[in-house]
Amino acid sequence: MPTETPDSVILNKVPVTASTVEQKRRSLLMIVAFTVLAAAAQVLMKFGTMHLKLHPSFAGLLTDFPLIGGMLLYGVGAALMVVALRHGELSVLYPLISLSYVWVAILSVVVFGEVMNPYKIAGICTIMAGVAVLGMGAHK
Repeated sequence: MPTETPDSVILNKVPVTASTVEQKRRSLLMIVAFTVLAAAAQVLMKFGTMHLKLHPSFAGLLTDFPLIGGMLLYGVGAALMVVALRHGELSVLYPLISLSYVWVAILSVVVFGEVMNPYKIAGICTIMAGVAVLGMGAHK
């Protein structure tokens, strides 16, 4: 009779329930929402660092509302991600997080006037193609 390792004893006690298609779809939407929140948080944090240059002190840090708002928004997004991971496939959901890079690149052009060059466009296309390919590997 094979002996159980401590890890297998713990894993055997974890209830495994099958997620419905609707729960998996909701998980996907939550992760996409997380990517948008994360991108918005990055923009706020960038504004906050610009504000911090003007008031470089501990008191300036405590009153840097864009920076604090960005961190809070990122925290809300992270909580959303944790909930989403409950019913979705990690191998599909986690790569979706890379979409936040796409949103940040677009927001950087719109909000900060950064230049979108061919290399950035190629990177965005590569990320989107990778996410699409990984998504095709999801269990139905």
